[in-house]
Amino acid sequence: MRKLARHLHEYFYHTRAERNASLILAVLCLVFFLLPGFYHYVMPPQPSTDFSEIQAMLMELAEEKVVAASEPPAVPNLRNDRSAVIPSDLFHFDPNTVTKEELLRLGLSPRTAQTMLNYRAKGGHFFKKEDLKKVYGLRSEDYERLEPWVVVVPQTPNFEREKEVARSANHLNEPQQVEQMEGVELPSEKSFPKKVYVPVALDINQATAEDWQQLRGIGPAYSKRIVKFREKLGGFASVDQVAETYGLPDTTFQSIKPYLVSSPVLQKIAVNSCL
Repeated sequence: MRKLARHLHEYFYHTRAERNASLILAVLCLVFFLLPGFYHYVMPPQPSTDFSEIQAMLMELAEEKVVAASEPPAVPNLRNDRSAVIPSDLFHFDPNTVTKEELLRLGLSPRTAQTMLNYRAKGGHFFKKEDLKKVYGLRSEDYERLEPWVVVVPQTPNFEREKEVARSANHLNEPQQVEQMEGVELPSEKSFPKKVYVPVALDINQATAEDWQQLRGIGPAYSKRIVKFREKLGGFASVDQVAETYGLPDTTFQSIKPYLVSSPVLQKIAVNSCL
């Protein structure tokens, strides 16, 4: 007996840590076993959603839709509603001569029609169909609708005015008119002779400012610059040195280069002592 008791004691003996773990496990099992009974106290069930109010609102909206469909359509407010469709009577028209009543018949709003009249009153003129797009307030839908019916008639007064100007110019050229204008000399082609450029060989170190002006493209300003630049250098050592003149275009230099002749430098400058 004593031997059997010792074996049973050794078999069922547990350390303190094992006993604590067994106790915690037993407590957890008891808690999870009793938890379903207390769940509805901890997490009460949510009340069911009442859709009666939403259904009532849907019914009211359906009734209002039926009533609106039975009522006659409301007349659009043309002053505030820019998207309203205006009844129109399409016909060919010239935007430079059309009246306000005709613009209203074409389906334009009174404000847009008045804007076109104000533009014409200030001297504006429509030269082509696309000019209508510049009218303030004219919608693109209205332009696309009216574009096939626009007929821009060319303005004739300009041609008449040109004829009058031409006739007056012819009268000035008549001999009788010239005889009446005593003491007045009319300008002619002979009064303004054109400058003729004669190719000439030019010494780059001997030529004066007037000599440089004989070359095409060289005026008083360039000629003075060239002479002044030559004096600072003491003379040009080569023809290519003329191209270094301030402001002288390379195209001008290339055009006059064939006529330039090099010569010995007139004055040498000591570069180590000059100021």
